[in-house]
Amino acid sequence: MYKHLLTSLAAACTLAWSAHAPATSREKAVYFDAGQYSATFLQSAHEWRLQPITGDAVDVIDRDPACRANASPIPHGVWLVTRDDGGRLQLVAPSSTELPAGFPVQLRLAACGSREEHDAVAVPDIVFGWLAANSGSVMIDE
Repeated sequence: MYKHLLTSLAAACTLAWSAHAPATSREKAVYFDAGQYSATFLQSAHEWRLQPITGDAVDVIDRDPACRANASPIPHGVWLVTRDDGGRLQLVAPSSTELPAGFPVQLRLAACGSREEHDAVAVPDIVFGWLAANSGSVMIDE
């Protein structure tokens, strides 16, 4: 009888703990290649990796200092590639991407050297064109 009582008590404690655990600990999002994003931006190296559905990945390293106009780092996570009301390319942070207080949810993209580069995340021309035509999401990494 005590064996069944101890088993029931252990099960009840486990259920109570598991029901309480998600409320007290926030899990970080887990990302994986070729599933949630089709391009990666490694900010510290100014390197883009374009990952087409078929074929090999293509690395684009931005060596033009004029194209590195991003004032603050973009928070790590998956960002959706969409268009704003004016048809301009932008990144939008889904709810799984943690943003610092006051950081915008939408970031406009512009090709380096274009007239639209002001107040936008500047990206190399080839990356801008590829994102516009082929990508639905980008992994922003440190």
